[in-house]
Amino acid sequence: MSKTSICQSVLMLPNCLNLQYLSLAYCYRFTDEGFLYLVTEKGCHNLIHLNLSGCTQMTVNGFRYISAGCPSLKEIVVNDMPTLSDSCVLALTSRCHCLSAISLLDAPHLSDIALEAIAAVAKLRTFRTEGNNQLTDNSWKALCSSSQGLRRLHAAECSRMTDASLKSVASLKNLHHLDISLCNKVSDTGIQYLTEGSSSTKLRELNVSYCCHITDISVMMIAQRLCKLYHLNLSYCKSLTDMSLEWLSGSSVCSLDISGCNIQDQGLAALEGIRLKKLNVAQCVYITDIGMEKLCKNMRDLEHVDVSHCVALSDPAIRAISFYCRSLATLRMSGCAKMTDLAVQYLTSGSQYLQELDVSGCVLLTDRSLRHIERICPPLCSITMACCSSISKVAALKLQPRVKHWEHSNDDPPWFGYNIAEKSASNHKTYQDR
Repeated sequence: MSKTSICQSVLMLPNCLNLQYLSLAYCYRFTDEGFLYLVTEKGCHNLIHLNLSGCTQMTVNGFRYISAGCPSLKEIVVNDMPTLSDSCVLALTSRCHCLSAISLLDAPHLSDIALEAIAAVAKLRTFRTEGNNQLTDNSWKALCSSSQGLRRLHAAECSRMTDASLKSVASLKNLHHLDISLCNKVSDTGIQYLTEGSSSTKLRELNVSYCCHITDISVMMIAQRLCKLYHLNLSYCKSLTDMSLEWLSGSSVCSLDISGCNIQDQGLAALEGIRLKKLNVAQCVYITDIGMEKLCKNMRDLEHVDVSHCVALSDPAIRAISFYCRSLATLRMSGCAKMTDLAVQYLTSGSQYLQELDVSGCVLLTDRSLRHIERICPPLCSITMACCSSISKVAALKLQPRVKHWEHSNDDPPWFGYNIAEKSASNHKTYQDR
C-alpha cells in the first residue's frame, strides 16, 4: 500500500487480522492514531515486517503503539525520515524484542542512545543506516557486541566512524556484506582490523567508496585475506595507484568498481589471474585504448562493463571489448565523446549477447549506428541515447518498438558547451602567450 492515500481505517478491516507484511511507505495520511488500533484486541498482532519509510508525520506515540501491538515484529524499515529521533527508537524497542533487521537510512539525528537501545534488546542479522554524523565508535561497539550474528551492515556516510569502529566490526563472526562508503575517517588500520577479523573468510561484498585515506596497502590486505570476496567497490578512493590493481591479481574478486580512481594503463595491464565478470572504470580519465586492450586480453569473462566518461577512449577500446569479451551483456559508455559509428559497428559485430547499451553523450554517433543496433534486437532490450545530438528523433523512434527500455534526446550534453568554452579560452590564452 506504499505511496497511496490510505488512512488509518485500513487496519480495522477484518482481513487485516492475520496480516504479516505491511508497507505504509510514503503514506502521508496515515497517522499515529492508525497504530492505536494495534494495541486493541483486534489488532494486527502477527505483523513481522513493517515499512514506514517517508512517514514523517509519525511521532513517538505511533512507535509506542507499534511496540505494544506488534511484539513479534522482526523487520522494520524507517528510511527517509529525517524527523526520526532517539525517543522514537526507544519507544519502538521497549517491547519489540524480536527484531532481526532494521533499516534507518537518512535518519541524521539518531545518536548513540538509539543504537545502544537497539543493542540492548535485539539480535540483528541486518542493520542499515546512512548519512549520520552523530553515531560514534560506542554505537558500533554496542551493536557488534550484542549482534554477533550480523550478516549485513550498511553504515555509509557515517562521518564519525573510525578505525576503532572497524575493530568492533571485525569481531563479527558471520559478516557477509559491509558498506562503509563515505566514512572518511577510516584508514588502512581499520582495514587491517577487518581483514584479520573473525569474518575474513566469510565476507562476500565490501564497499569502501570515497574512503580517501585508504591506500594500496589496504587493497593488498583485502586481496590476500578476504578469500571469499566477490564484489569490491573502491570507487573514488583517490589515494589508490596502479599498484592496487597488481595486488588484486589472483584474488577471488569477480565484480570490481574502480570508477573515479587515478588508475592508468599500467594498472589495467597488471590486472590478471582474476576472473572478473563485472568492471566499472567510469571517470577513470587517464586510461586509454591501449590500456583497455591489454585489460580485455586478460579479462575475457567480462559480462558487464562501464567506461562512462573515460574521455580518452575511442573506437579501438570498443573493438577490444567486443573482440575479447564475447559474453558481454551490458556496456555503458556514456560521455565518451570520441566514439563514432565505427565503435557501434565493432560492438554489434562481436557482442552477440548484448542486452543493455548506454551511449548517452556520444555526440559523434549518427543514424548509421542505429542501423547496426537494430541487428542485435533481440537480444538487446535496453538502449539509452540521451544527449545524442547527431542521432535524429525519426531514426531513434524506429528502434523504440524493438526494445523494452528506450531513451533518446537531441540535447547537448550538460558538459558539452562548458568544454567548448574552456577549450576556446585555453586556445585564446595560448595565442596571447605567443
